[in-house]
Amino acid sequence: MRLNLTSMRRATLLLPFAFCIALRADAAAPTRPPGLVREFAGISEYRLANGLQLLLLPDETMSTASVDIVYRVGSRHESAGEYGMAHLLEHLLFKGTPTHPKIYEILGRRGVRANARAGADVTRYMARFNADPATMDTVLEIEADRMVNSLVARSDLDSEMTVVRNEYESGENDFMAVLRKRVLGVAYDWHNYGHATIGLRSDIENVPIERLKAFYGRYYRPDNAMLIVGGRFDPQAVLARVTSLFGPLEVPGDPLPRTYTVEPAQDGERSVVVRRIGGQPTLMAHYHAPATTHPDAAPLLVLELMLSEAPGGPLHRELIVTGLASAAGAIGFRRAERGGLGVVALLPPGGDPVAVEARLLDLLEGRAGPAFDESQLARVLAGANEWSRELMTRPEALIDEIADEGAADWRLPFLLMSEVATVTLDDIERVRRTYLRPANRTLGRYLPTEQVERVDIPDAAPPTVRLAGLKAPPTVAAGERFDPTPALLATRTTTRRLPSGVELITLAKRTRGDKVVLRMDLRWGGREDTFRHRGSDMVGDLLLEGSLTMPRQALQDKLRTLGAHVSLTSGDQGASLAIDVERPHLLEALALAADVMQHPLLPQDAFDRRQAEMIAGLEGSRQELETLRRTAAREHYNHARGVKPGDPDYARSLDEAIAELRATALADVAHFHATYWSANEARASVVGAIPDGLDAAIERLFGRWKKPSAPGFVRHEPKADVIPAARFDVVARDKAGAAMTMRVDFALSERDPDYVPLALATRILGGSPESRLSRRIREQAGLSYDVRAWMSTGDVGDAAALTVSALFAPQNRDLTVSLVREELAAMTRDGIRADELALAKTELLAGRRLALADDMTVADLLLDQADRGETWAQAAQRDATIQAATIEQVNRSWRRRIRLDDFVVTTVGDFKDLR
Repeated sequence: MRLNLTSMRRATLLLPFAFCIALRADAAAPTRPPGLVREFAGISEYRLANGLQLLLLPDETMSTASVDIVYRVGSRHESAGEYGMAHLLEHLLFKGTPTHPKIYEILGRRGVRANARAGADVTRYMARFNADPATMDTVLEIEADRMVNSLVARSDLDSEMTVVRNEYESGENDFMAVLRKRVLGVAYDWHNYGHATIGLRSDIENVPIERLKAFYGRYYRPDNAMLIVGGRFDPQAVLARVTSLFGPLEVPGDPLPRTYTVEPAQDGERSVVVRRIGGQPTLMAHYHAPATTHPDAAPLLVLELMLSEAPGGPLHRELIVTGLASAAGAIGFRRAERGGLGVVALLPPGGDPVAVEARLLDLLEGRAGPAFDESQLARVLAGANEWSRELMTRPEALIDEIADEGAADWRLPFLLMSEVATVTLDDIERVRRTYLRPANRTLGRYLPTEQVERVDIPDAAPPTVRLAGLKAPPTVAAGERFDPTPALLATRTTTRRLPSGVELITLAKRTRGDKVVLRMDLRWGGREDTFRHRGSDMVGDLLLEGSLTMPRQALQDKLRTLGAHVSLTSGDQGASLAIDVERPHLLEALALAADVMQHPLLPQDAFDRRQAEMIAGLEGSRQELETLRRTAAREHYNHARGVKPGDPDYARSLDEAIAELRATALADVAHFHATYWSANEARASVVGAIPDGLDAAIERLFGRWKKPSAPGFVRHEPKADVIPAARFDVVARDKAGAAMTMRVDFALSERDPDYVPLALATRILGGSPESRLSRRIREQAGLSYDVRAWMSTGDVGDAAALTVSALFAPQNRDLTVSLVREELAAMTRDGIRADELALAKTELLAGRRLALADDMTVADLLLDQADRGETWAQAAQRDATIQAATIEQVNRSWRRRIRLDDFVVTTVGDFKDLR
């Protein structure tokens, strides 16, 4: 079980710049070097004279680097008429500056993955890239420039406003997001935490550019920012560069505005009802709670975990196991100011909302159910301790926590981690009695009360007081400097076949925290045969319910003790095991996995819950856009492929899928496992700090797991189908956003000479923020928040497809489809440009390199390579093929494979002309 602090509560080389960034300060003014404030947990904190906070987290074991800049401004700082301004401004800061007019293009040419997000307390801009001093300089230059010189222009607002509005509309399609907005809106009378970060539609549409500029000037300033640089870089060089770029930035004369609104104590139960088409019946409760800096934050965090823990927590035991709910859990809204604790319960079809509400509130507010015990607390604290250690081995995860949780002080996540370890049962019951009370609750309706009860939320002490005496967490083993190039990966890769026939591929390297990952694939049977067995895809879901000798709770406790993350997935023709753990515990974790794989408990109650959950999910999706779209086109594809019910390629209706699930019994699952599951054909890959005795352990655990009678694996090779062009327009009632999909099927394999050119063409068409579709439909027309294109091909066979999708307002359907068609036609008629090809190459190559920085991805690639009979030499050749691709090759491949008249077009939304 993975825990994190969020869930526990929950290009080509650019020419050197020959210009200076426009600054608010006199460029000739001397810049004082930053002062070292403190060193803590391997992090060095500096403060520039203008107030900029700088955190350096160097890690030579990483082949990547990252730059995050956090502005302490979010929806909490917005005024009436400005709701959504922090988020809207986050979009506009990618529109450029006079010096850097095309930020996405500049970063894309450097292979930088850039993103941003606005929240309630902070707005964060993120950049991740393969470690390179020149790229680091480029990213830092852009961040310093747009801190004070972003255009924030009327023309950009006009186009981006409609994109953000489309994002708002897409959120309105999500029943859970809508419910959360309504609950928080009722829970808060005055504080801005009651307003969603996405904002209000009327404010998004009408905010004056002058107010947006003023907001930008008010909060985007060095004394309101925290710059975080992590990964592989030269700390002294970065320190000097940050000083030269950010040091001259002038602090505005006006002081930073200070928020001072305090939400009054709630004086009785509150409720709200949301009625919409589609979705699942859901209950959501919210209780006000203190800020993250308050001492009660840690016991409240543990309370959330203990409520939600499966299988021992009360929500799981009393709601899910009993069938009252299909899913339930708690999550904290930890905030810089007074936050809250939320609980959600999803009901199965036909569920009784009244009964579930009564039981849920009784459990939360301590009126029913057994008290928490020390064993539950120990399990949760073990998980918290494991995640604390995990953070110290994953710098990017640590940066996420600091950026998201450290609005008041970046050390707060460490404080929370340290205080969680000291929480007692008395602490948990105290905070439950204090905060989880009816008068402090917002639920689904209003109920009168005879006695007013108020819960006063205490103020939190200043961070400096709370952080006094905080000790740094223990250090972890350092890894080696490792650049994951195909050439180096090849020298570290060893393949051997064990006596039992298991193929084992290892890639050894020293990793931070002695981490190691393992992947194992099992295969069996022919598709025509295995497809006819019910419940084949449910086996993997049930294995972690325990073995004949170790039930689920004991298994989970043992995995927590080992700090092991284990997952099992399965399908008709195979299964996959994944383990992520520290080296000393790999063999023990592997033994646990082998036990549940070979001797599963397969309990009836767990099967019933999983079956009910899957049915509830399908039922709840009936009115969702994607379900309606697939339903409209289903028969067209079935007819074109010449398939009927019972054929593996037949696309089932929602009712057929539900009927199949209802007809499935636990005996079907057990029979499939007994018949097919074995290590007859097994292959494993291990990457990282490899322990001694690995070969012997795999032989001992899997070598004798054979089933001679089990049908051998027969590879299925999908063949391309000719799908006639068609168009389907579908009505989805009561949906603010609409969607479109255009797809063309054709024959292509990854070994085909056309594959790389077509991959580049697809990237140019709609694979990045600088793509043609994004520029035309998002940037220029402002119609869609999300428009993209992708090409799908299988590992084997020649079935391929090009798909274009877009989200938009219903009234913009015909215009959106028309613009996509224009861009597709232009690709065929005019071809691509040299600058587009160069950018696409850089982005694809950078993405491939970034993927190799993740050990689990490398383990997956090792298995894929072995399956295809390839080596790292072929991966290097693929990189070379990408780099060598020409305009003529790309244009020729596109024109040979893609024809505009062959697309199947499906649109779905609340279209007035079809109602």
